[in-house]
Amino acid sequence: MGIKLFMISFMVTSILFSLLYIPTKLTTPNAKYNPVINLNMLKDLKPYPVTFAYLISASRGDAKRLTRVLKALYHPGNYYLIHVDADAPEKEHREIAEFVSSDPVFGLVGNVWIVGKPNLVTYRGPTMLATTLHAMAILLRTCKWDWFINLSASDYPLVTQDGMVSGLLFSFYLHYPLLSVHH
Repeated sequence: MGIKLFMISFMVTSILFSLLYIPTKLTTPNAKYNPVINLNMLKDLKPYPVTFAYLISASRGDAKRLTRVLKALYHPGNYYLIHVDADAPEKEHREIAEFVSSDPVFGLVGNVWIVGKPNLVTYRGPTMLATTLHAMAILLRTCKWDWFINLSASDYPLVTQDGMVSGLLFSFYLHYPLLSVHH
């Protein structure tokens, strides 16, 4: 009988507390919570344990898929290089460039770029390899990253960025428990 009385009193107290506490949090003005983000500090301290560099390749008709994949993948601690095949119409090149340049977060963080002189890519051929190596060279000269991921516009992530980071770190420490990720 004692445990039932304890559980009932605990549940009643919890409900009363939530009814009194939650409405006050919902009516608190948002101006009170004004975070300050110093992007220079983020670049200096490298706050993310693992940084990814993405090459996202698109071809004719992939503009909408590319914007969808970039929105799903985007994380301010990573770097993104977009390659739109030279065979794609000029309208699609402009549409993707306008999407990247008009996004306020991409502009503020400055970690999304488009290849200025795209290659004519034949998938399953040597031009795909040449495009990938060219993108890696651009990213190596531009920024510091830990892992390179090559995607096409038709790919879609099944794991969040934080899930990838925690999975990589767990796997690394599982196999090399005495080593550190950072050099």
